[in-house]
Amino acid sequence: MGSMKNMIIIVLLAVAIGVGGLYLKESQKASEAEASIASLRQNISELEGRLSQQEERSATLQTRLKDTRAKAVAKSEEVSHLEEALTNRTQAAAKTANPMAEMLKNPDMKEFVKVQQKTVLSGMIDKNYASLFSSLGLNPEQSAPLKDLILKKNLIDAQAGISMMSGENDPGARAQLFEQAKSEKEAINDQIKQMLGDEHYPRFESYEKSQPERMSIGMFKDQQASGPGALTPDQEENLIQALTQERQNFKFTTDFYDQSKVASDLAGNLNEEKITQFQQERTQLQQKLVERARTILSSEQMTPFEKFLSTQGQMQNAGLKMAVKMFGPKAGN
Repeated sequence: MGSMKNMIIIVLLAVAIGVGGLYLKESQKASEAEASIASLRQNISELEGRLSQQEERSATLQTRLKDTRAKAVAKSEEVSHLEEALTNRTQAAAKTANPMAEMLKNPDMKEFVKVQQKTVLSGMIDKNYASLFSSLGLNPEQSAPLKDLILKKNLIDAQAGISMMSGENDPGARAQLFEQAKSEKEAINDQIKQMLGDEHYPRFESYEKSQPERMSIGMFKDQQASGPGALTPDQEENLIQALTQERQNFKFTTDFYDQSKVASDLAGNLNEEKITQFQQERTQLQQKLVERARTILSSEQMTPFEKFLSTQGQMQNAGLKMAVKMFGPKAGN
């Protein structure tokens, strides 16, 4: 009986311990659940706060978007007004004389340009004709009157150019201007021939025909300066002779190097078709010039020389485009 009672007590104790463990376990789960709920509530609160901030930002962005759209519309209208104003100005400018012509109508400005031309041409003659004066055995006193005649001849073309750029001459007057300039230059050539005599005058004529190359190679020589790619005197003279020969032998459809022929019919020669054809033909000539130069220049000199030729071509293209605008068919009407 006592052992039975003890057994019952042990069973009850085990049950109590089990129930107690279960209670503790459930209590722990409840605590964890409450903690989870509290954490979730905190997260929800944080999310609600973030949502509120997002809503505020969204409202701000919407306001900015409306402002931006309003500004964009205003800018678009402003751009339209500017484009319209620019178009009107462009059309108005197209109907008026070119700025250079307007500037050269001022007598003081025209005289200023003439003085500058004389100064520049005088320096160019000193540089480009020095080797001729030396080869003819002329001292400074003897070469001075010859230089004066060469300067006068160059100024005739320069001043004729000023008259043309000033827009004062219609196509008929331009033709008369060129005829007068041609006559004046021929008179000066007769004076030079009398000064030099039949023996030396052909050398002068030949030297003058190489002036485009002498000016060009002179610039290239200055560009190379005194570095490892500097031109020797023999290289300079051989290059001038070779390039002059190639240019004179090349058959241009319209030779824009020959100013006298181009000037005889500016409106007929200065058009897009002829200029495009000349540029294509000049590219062929430049290939020949490069091949000739390879026999004279070193490999170190060839790369800068080819770049120099390309730059010269670009400058010539720009000059021709300007000439078309100023003296082409539309300008002549």
